[in-house]
Parts: sequence; C-alpha cells; structure tokens
Amino acid sequence: MNLKLTGVICLLLLLFSLIQPVLAEDTLDDKNSPQDNSDSEDESAGLGLDKGLTVDLLNQDPDPVKPGDVLEVRLSIQNTGYKDLENCIVEIKPNYPFRALAGEKLVQNIGTLGKRSEDNRRRVVKFKLGLENSVNAGKYPLKVYIYTKGNEDRLALTKELNIEVNSESNAEIEYISVEKMVPGKKTNLIFGIKNVGNSPLKNAMFSWECTGDVILPVGSSNVKHINLVDIDDTANVSFEVLTNVNTKPGMYKLDMVLTYDDIEELKTITEAGTVDNQKRKEIKSKAGIYIGGTTEFDIAFMERGPAGSYTFSVSNIGNNGANSVKVSVPLQANWSVTDGSNSVMLGNLPKGDYTVAEFNLKPKEMGKDLPIKFEISYTSNDGIRQVEEKQLSLYSAPFTPSAEPDMPQEGDSGSFKYKAGFAMLACVACVVVYKKHQKKREANSAQEREFNEMESEGPGR
Repeated sequence: MNLKLTGVICLLLLLFSLIQPVLAEDTLDDKNSPQDNSDSEDESAGLGLDKGLTVDLLNQDPDPVKPGDVLEVRLSIQNTGYKDLENCIVEIKPNYPFRALAGEKLVQNIGTLGKRSEDNRRRVVKFKLGLENSVNAGKYPLKVYIYTKGNEDRLALTKELNIEVNSESNAEIEYISVEKMVPGKKTNLIFGIKNVGNSPLKNAMFSWECTGDVILPVGSSNVKHINLVDIDDTANVSFEVLTNVNTKPGMYKLDMVLTYDDIEELKTITEAGTVDNQKRKEIKSKAGIYIGGTTEFDIAFMERGPAGSYTFSVSNIGNNGANSVKVSVPLQANWSVTDGSNSVMLGNLPKGDYTVAEFNLKPKEMGKDLPIKFEISYTSNDGIRQVEEKQLSLYSAPFTPSAEPDMPQEGDSGSFKYKAGFAMLACVACVVVYKKHQKKREANSAQEREFNEMESEGPGR
C-alpha cells in the first residue's frame, strides 16, 4: 500500500515538472500581451523588446544629408521572438528638421512577421522625407513606431534613429545689372547675390568699390546688409550710382566683398566652450564696367532755300563724342526727298558741337505742320554702330521765287558776269565824272588867275 502511494506521488511530481515550463511560457505571453499593458510609451517600448522586435537603419541616402535635400531611409524590421506577429504597422512621424513629402507614405503595413525560426521574420521598408532648409549641421533623431493593426494606442516598439546632417554655406555674385554707364547719367546698379551652399546665408554684408572712385553711390553708402538668403535663392541689392561727366571712356574695375556668418564655424566654436560668435566668411570678387558708349542728338530746322531745299542743325547734346555721323531721311508718308541722296555724312561730332545738313524735300500737303522723321547713325566710342531716331514738326510753305524770271539767279554762272560788267561800268562812270570834275577845277583856276592879273593891272598903275 505504501509502495503504491509512493509510486503515485512520484508520477504526479513528474507530470507537474513537465507541465510547469509550458504554463510559465503561456503566463509570460499573457502578461506581455498589449491588451494588458498601460498606454505609456516607455512601457510599450519595453514590451516590444520583450517580444523580440528590432529596428535597424540599413542606410540613408544621401549620407550625410544636406539642408533642403530629400532623404531616403531603409529600415530593417525583425522579429526575434517565439511567436508570430500579425498585421504589423511601421510609422514615421517627422519632427523638425524632417518634413513629410507630398505623395510619400509615412505608414506602411508590413503584414506578419514570423517567429525567429521562420524565414518571414524580417522585412525591409523604405521611407522618403524632406529636410528643412534652415537646419544646421549635426545629428537629429528620427522616430519610428511599430504596432499591430487596430492597436495604435498600444505600441509594440519605439525607436529613435540618428540622421546625420551636413550643412555648408557658400555664396557668389551671380550677376551685375549694368555693363555700361554713360558719364553724368544716374544709373541703378543691381548686384544679384545667390546662395549656392547647403545652408541659409545669414547676416550677410555686401560692399563694392570702383578704382579711383570713378563710380560713386548717390544718396547712400556702398554697403548693404542682407538678413537671410535661403538655399538656391538670390537676393538683389541696388545702388543709385553716378560717374563724372568728363570721365574718360574705358573699362573700370569694381572690387566686391561679401561677408556672412559661417554656420559651421559658429557651431564648432560653441561646442569648444567659447562665446565668440563673430566668425565670418569672406568672399572677394571683381568685375568690369565700361564707362562711355552712346550719346544723344538734337535736330532743329534752320531755313528753307528759294529752290525748295531745307537746312537743319544737328547737335551732339550728350556726354560722349560720336564718330562717322550720318543723317538720313527714311521713307515716310508726309515728306519725300526730291533731288539728291536721302543721307548726308557729317563726319565726327564731339560732344557739345553741331553742324548742318541740307535736304531737298517735297511735302505731301502745303501750308501745314507735318511731322518729319530722321535717322542719325554714328559710331560710339566703344566701337559700336548706333542709330537714333528723331522727329520734329516742319511747316510746308509754298515756294515763292525771290527774283524776276529774266534776271540771272543767285548762284548761276551768268550772275558773276552780270556783277562784273556792272562793276566795270561803275568804274568807267567814276573815271568820266572824275575827269570832268578835274577839267572844271582847272578851268576855274585859270579864270581865277586871269582875274587876279587884271586886278593887279588896274587904273592905279
């Protein structure tokens, strides 16, 4: 009897020892079930680790990423536990400096992750994010959340991935609005400053200087400040400038200086424990501006000749000389050239000088003020042929001859003969008159002598 009882007890102990590990595993699984945990993220993260979930960053592209770039991350999700995990969801919630991109998913259902002994225990997922332009260099956390479908509030795992960001500030003078300046003429000079780096351009200062102070700003200094230039953006700084009216034509050099805060140096200095935040980056460049070029003209009516010719004055009223000046009357409705060429070469015309041009013109109508167009072409002192159009109002008076038809006209060959003959006749007449007058004086003198002699022989003798 005692032997039977002892055998039964031993058998029961053996069965209990076999059943206990199974009960312990079931009890552990039940205890770690998401339905039995609190909503705390820290407790959920610990629960995920107990389940055997792991998240690893396989790679990022680009590496390191730069401000304004599109970041692509590839993540490895793996189940190292002893149970299958169904309907697993992977989600990324981007915070600064990361941002969501239009059309890119931030939540992905990766299905079932098999337990550690199965082939489907691992998934690779890919996400694309944008990076803000204003971020500085450094490492920034990107949070990844994993949970099962329908249990978003009971996270299985939260993981922070460190993404490296590299920023580099750089800038250049992209363009200058003016290539040529006219002496004595106020000009709006614009400089385009482009941010070609990978970080915003902050606290920039731009200045310029012309050799010999030939070009000077008017109404302001030659320094302008720029608070911020975003990546790939261009900031325009403008100056009202003027050069002396007597400046010799030629190419003049502009020296330009751009300084701005070097973000990387500022960060390094801060990490070194100092308070020096005045580290500046300086970019020097130069450009050329031609002073000279075009000039301006004025044309005015002077007189009308008796045969229908019109004379005009052509003045160089600009600040540059003009070479090989030519004045033309183009085809137009109100006036036409009747005789000779429609162009007159005037030669070189210095600034402030004038000359005359004559055309034989025929108006469309008489007795009216009719507009007439001119083209003045010339070579500027930079060697470029220029054309300037002018227009003025001209009265079309009818022609009235100034002399009788039978009389020789002024300018004819017969006119000279007529004048010469007249002069000869006048000379002959003068000689005749002079001789008559001389003879008369001689006769009077003779009579006077005779009278004197008669008085001297009077009665008293």
